[in-house]
Amino acid sequence: MTPQKLLDTHIHLWPSTATSPTDHAWMASTNLGKRHGISDYYATTSATSPIQPSGFIYVETDRYLASPNPDIAISDDVEVKKEKLKIWAKAPIEELQFLRRMVEGKPKESDGFEPEDSEKLVGAVIWAPFHLSTDLFDLYLEIAEGVSGPKLWEKVVGFRYLLQAISDETQMSQLVFSEDFLQNMLRLRQGRGGRGWAFDVGVDAHGKGAWQIEVAADMVDKVRELEGDGKTWENGLKRLAAQPAVYMKLSGAFNEFYPTPTPNDGSDLSVLMEYYMDKVFYLFKSERVMFGSDWPVCNIGGPRGEQSWGLWREVVEKELGDGGDEISKARRERVWWGTGCEAYGVEI
Repeated sequence: MTPQKLLDTHIHLWPSTATSPTDHAWMASTNLGKRHGISDYYATTSATSPIQPSGFIYVETDRYLASPNPDIAISDDVEVKKEKLKIWAKAPIEELQFLRRMVEGKPKESDGFEPEDSEKLVGAVIWAPFHLSTDLFDLYLEIAEGVSGPKLWEKVVGFRYLLQAISDETQMSQLVFSEDFLQNMLRLRQGRGGRGWAFDVGVDAHGKGAWQIEVAADMVDKVRELEGDGKTWENGLKRLAAQPAVYMKLSGAFNEFYPTPTPNDGSDLSVLMEYYMDKVFYLFKSERVMFGSDWPVCNIGGPRGEQSWGLWREVVEKELGDGGDEISKARRERVWWGTGCEAYGVEI
């Protein structure tokens, strides 16, 4: 049956100005050393298929790096580090500039797209230096966001670091299990306002060996272990909820986001905490859940300093909703004061 819509989740594009070995080192050994733009892509799909893509996901093109690592000293200040990163990652940054022109509908003659093509790119998987230290990784993301502009950055849905190009099993294992790589991977969950960024993994089992699949699978297992898939926590929560006279206090969350900063926006916080809130209310019901602020400790991890009490109350209020029916009203009363009074045997 003919699909009503088609999303191509893996295409590569580059302008005619990005076909030299200092743009793509790999390109010299292929016949791809010419422009491949949106217009070229749709010319191909139109000529070869009755079904046309409704949109596509752009995947980074392994842009050239002059050296594996930038020449940055620990003693360099932040601005010096940024400038050195920009010089080192010149080609990947030019890739972002190309994508920005694309989504903003501002093509150069060499780009191969028309202004009206901008909406065809619905998501971009870009490159980032996952092998660098976490502070340099964070600085690069800051640079990338600035270069991208808000319209492109909103469409950055994930990242790719070309693991499939690594031909030595030990080298790949040492990379993906290094502390820096794993910590940088953990940062992806905080992207897109709490929705998280994807990480594209390609493996070359035919050319490099089936070991690449095994190492990739081990890497995902390790990341899941570090970030916590919630199963151990959930199982412990179930055991507590099964006991009588055990209550859950919604408190202390602001100090649990480390090493990433606690989001400053109530909606972003709600998204990040949705999994935990859902489990708590499912297992304990509102009859055994109470509000707590952890003041003034909430000011330490809280993103608004002395104003963090109000932000936490806002997050809990958003979770409880504003339904006017009796059930919703009773639920709110339990969390705001009823459960606490019952648990501690007090009245207000």
